[in-house]
Amino acid sequence: MKKKVVLWSVVLISLIFRLPALIVETHSIESVRTHAGPTTLILFDIDNTLIEPVQELGTDQWFEHRLTEYKALGLPAGEAKEKTVSEYVAIHSITKVKPVEKVTPSLIAQLQQEGYICMGLTARGLSLATRTVEQLKSVGIELTQTAPSKEEFYFTNHHGVLYRAGILFASGTHKGNALVKLLRHLHYCPDKIVFIDDKLNQLKDVEHTLENEGIAFVGLRYGFLDEKVAGFRKAVADLQFAHFGHILSDEEAALLMGETK
Repeated sequence: MKKKVVLWSVVLISLIFRLPALIVETHSIESVRTHAGPTTLILFDIDNTLIEPVQELGTDQWFEHRLTEYKALGLPAGEAKEKTVSEYVAIHSITKVKPVEKVTPSLIAQLQQEGYICMGLTARGLSLATRTVEQLKSVGIELTQTAPSKEEFYFTNHHGVLYRAGILFASGTHKGNALVKLLRHLHYCPDKIVFIDDKLNQLKDVEHTLENEGIAFVGLRYGFLDEKVAGFRKAVADLQFAHFGHILSDEEAALLMGETK
């Protein structure tokens, strides 16, 4: 009987001291203000949250479409993902991007000016780290200003993970584990974390990890582009991809320039 009492006491204590975690739906990037306080760490996902390509090709929804196509052709999951990532990187090395919401760059700048701690957390890999910083800068977003650290760190989380320019590049690994490893490296334990991401599974990964770290968590499942994602124009993206990377021959260039031998 005493053992049962002790067991239930342990369960009750763990429930009492477990810090709150919450995931809510939002269609506005400005929702981060509602949940953030002076000691809150605000995390921003990148793709379909801060920025998106100006065309269908290279979007998150294109990535899923392309991956599905390769699997349908009979490629093993690993090989299909490798080929899709390779194409995705090639496209993003040249594509222009735009803010998901027009207010996004100014909102982040305002949060930084007010002293909020902000950083990026993305599934993108190391090969796109420099390009991602350039893409964000092209739309007026710079995440170094009030990030937990302005230094650069490389560590492993099953794969290589990089923290650069206020952005943690998780390289397709578990975002929650990568985040905790970074926080421990920095000896930084925020009272609360607010994370906005368009992918529910990514929010849940971070939520479950932080439950064991004593950090309160609010996840914002960002649905601003849900309708656009659902209406992905496959035919348009396929046509764009068919013309991607074509380098004109000398003869084609001469023809377009009106030159003749």
